[in-house]
Amino acid sequence: MSRSAPSRADLKLMSLAASSGHPVSAYQLERWRRHGLIPRPDIQRVGGAGTEAVYPPGTGDLVCALARHTSPGRSYDDLALLAFFSGADIPESALKVALARTYFDRRFTHEDRMAREAAAVPPQWAAEMDAEYENAEARAKITLSENGRAVRQMRINLRRLPDLADAPRAEVNARLLAVLIGLERLALPEDDHALMADLAAALDLDCDGGEDCLAVWDYAAVCHASQMARYQETSPEERLDKLVRISFEELTALRDEVLNHIDQMWTRATRCRQTRAPMNEPRQAQGAAGLLVEWMSAREVHPPGSVLADRYFIESLADLSLRCWVSAASAQTGGSAPGEGRAAFIARTSRPPTV
Repeated sequence: MSRSAPSRADLKLMSLAASSGHPVSAYQLERWRRHGLIPRPDIQRVGGAGTEAVYPPGTGDLVCALARHTSPGRSYDDLALLAFFSGADIPESALKVALARTYFDRRFTHEDRMAREAAAVPPQWAAEMDAEYENAEARAKITLSENGRAVRQMRINLRRLPDLADAPRAEVNARLLAVLIGLERLALPEDDHALMADLAAALDLDCDGGEDCLAVWDYAAVCHASQMARYQETSPEERLDKLVRISFEELTALRDEVLNHIDQMWTRATRCRQTRAPMNEPRQAQGAAGLLVEWMSAREVHPPGSVLADRYFIESLADLSLRCWVSAASAQTGGSAPGEGRAAFIARTSRPPTV
């Protein structure tokens, strides 16, 4: 099928992209227009009876950003997110579609895993704990099974405890799972001094940093930030409605908050060797998109004026450290015995499965 020659407006965009080192074809521009990644040009009258296609201001910068992130097999959603988080002004409708599909696909996948974990619990065991605990345990089991950097380092930290130094891996994992459940609950089980002691050991807040330690702290800080917030039920429908209604100006402000948070995490992880986190791969843009949609709603249950980077690490980790210290001091002065949450957890994980 023959194609018409590119317009003068398209040729200008192609020339600009080529000069940036990332050439694009007229066919690519056509596909980007069709998927809403770039605006369609306005038709303006010139001279007597002539017309000319003219793109809105900023389209050239947008095309260069898209061209820079184009790669074979990359989806249009990923391309939109990569360009957006590199600073480009993606058309609002295409951006919101990319954010929604990315966030809700990941959310529903996670919720499916949660449902499978919950279904695997024998009914007589499930009756012993409430739904809030069950949800926290499901999330913790998923985190443990993924065995990411934070989990691996927390396991190493727990093995420094005298009673776990030579313990079987299954026993260490049981104690680690209890710690993860505590972090995933709506509130820390601070009366459970044994669990809080394990939490303090797993976090190892006195270590000298490094990427693995920071991975632990970032995970714990994000979990505890949710515990510090005012609890409020929400739904996918409410979040989608909020995303549809939010202005483009608010989205760009949220982008700046998210990028600032990610850059601070990256700076800590590289021990200040690098201050800007890379945003070149789809998984990085997808993670930033998920964080943006989460914070869009979560900021409403934190104190007014809360900043993502401060709330999700500095304030959260400082509060978590204080709570661990208070629990340890209470235990040393004859505080209450380990709470029922830990006892129930140990009883559940030590029983043989029912046949």
